[in-house]
Amino acid sequence: MEDVRKVEVEQPKKKGGRFMKKVAWFLVIVLVGYFGIMYLLGSVLVYSKGDRIGYIYKFSHKGYLFKTDEGILKTGFVNIGNTSTPNEEWAFSVDNDSVAKQITALDQRIAVKLYYKEFYTRLFFKGDTKYFVYKMEAMPNR
Repeated sequence: MEDVRKVEVEQPKKKGGRFMKKVAWFLVIVLVGYFGIMYLLGSVLVYSKGDRIGYIYKFSHKGYLFKTDEGILKTGFVNIGNTSTPNEEWAFSVDNDSVAKQITALDQRIAVKLYYKEFYTRLFFKGDTKYFVYKMEAMPNR
């Protein structure tokens, strides 16, 4: 009787598969790190704080997928004869609903003082600018 032995043939390991897994994990880590840093710069870390005085020129709630409140404040003035006309514009975003309601209910002929935070960068889903108004005060009429 003949001795029959099973001989196992070792399949060569695919080195390309392991390499692609490493590349995929590296890309995932880099992307998560990138988006984490962008979130910190655009939403957590404040670059500066300040205030601006002027007249609300435009205020709207806009966006296709991510609705944001955006506005323009006229801050500078040009004197022409007996009248003064605002000429400098400052674009801002509002992420606080109560402040947005205050601005919407405001008469445009009243000067306002807007308190804002400036972030290092802007995030596409938060607003169109790096400046976010968190408080508004109506200025007394002179």
